[in-house]
Amino acid sequence: MSGRKHHYLPQLIQRPFAYRQQGKQFYVHAHHRTRGRFTPNTSGLGKELDFYGGPEDTSLDEAITRGEDALAETVQAINRGDAVAPADMATLVCALAFRTKSMREAFVEMLPPIVEGLRTTLLNPLSIRRDLMASLTDPKEQKRLIHEQIEKTFGRLPRERRAKIYGTILPRWRTYVAEQEVQLVAQAWGMAYGVMSKLRDEASTVAHGAFLKALAKDPAMPARANQLASKMEFTCIATSPREFFILGDCGPFAIFTDGKARLVTSSFTDGAEIEKVFLPVSPSRCIVGSVPHSSPLPGVADINRFSASLSLEFFVSNHDTGLALDSLRSSIGSLVPIDTEDDIIQSMSRHLK
Repeated sequence: MSGRKHHYLPQLIQRPFAYRQQGKQFYVHAHHRTRGRFTPNTSGLGKELDFYGGPEDTSLDEAITRGEDALAETVQAINRGDAVAPADMATLVCALAFRTKSMREAFVEMLPPIVEGLRTTLLNPLSIRRDLMASLTDPKEQKRLIHEQIEKTFGRLPRERRAKIYGTILPRWRTYVAEQEVQLVAQAWGMAYGVMSKLRDEASTVAHGAFLKALAKDPAMPARANQLASKMEFTCIATSPREFFILGDCGPFAIFTDGKARLVTSSFTDGAEIEKVFLPVSPSRCIVGSVPHSSPLPGVADINRFSASLSLEFFVSNHDTGLALDSLRSSIGSLVPIDTEDDIIQSMSRHLK
């Protein structure tokens, strides 16, 4: 990567899918959701202006670039048929999983329903009253609510003045709660409503910033990679002579224990955990990680279908036609990348009760 246009689907993973190479230029068949089929150079595909930050801060883009040589070597080694350590395969999967545009957009779309789930719980008057009643027996909750009430009534005060008022209220807090219950619940509801409304309005901006901060902590995601390598058995599967893998712009994807395909991240659905991960690294090879004793592997056609359906805009291939590529192109974006809005809201409501 260089300049302000950043590859969210790096060339190191696109190039093995090239149908033609001219010097250092690699050309692929791109199958786009709206643009149809075209044959771009990988240097111009899967990139976006300032995707990892603007010119005022290039540190994330530079950090990602520094790690790409090692990732490229892993891809090349697999495609040469060399033995590759499971940890290196897991690192490649994790490094590519979170940086894609598919993941970023899914993350951005996920935050509003998370906020809505919080709103549903936090703005429940019964829940607010329960928290208020808890302050009668929980010293920490009592202290928090008393200080909140002091600030609402008197504004910000010097420490000595606040402490004096606190000492006056504390002995009669139970009586105060009984007398002011309706008003206190209404005040708490109003504050929660204001905070959650503002957060919902700013959810998209907050999510974009959170995505970049999470990625900036470590673009290679070593903790996640170590976790996958410890829980999964990694291998590389090959196609038959009449089959070929495609590469979706989602990069890696996963199949969960509930049978659904999602991006390689946590699910809000109770009990749904990653069972398998997949990353096609060439038309003839695909990395597969599976938990022990998991269900049988899907075939090439199903892997391609999941890859296309979880992609945001396009997939690449070294073929222009064949293996139902037109059908795969029409399926782009047809699967929910993480969880549905209803699933997220219901899960948040259950776990916050």
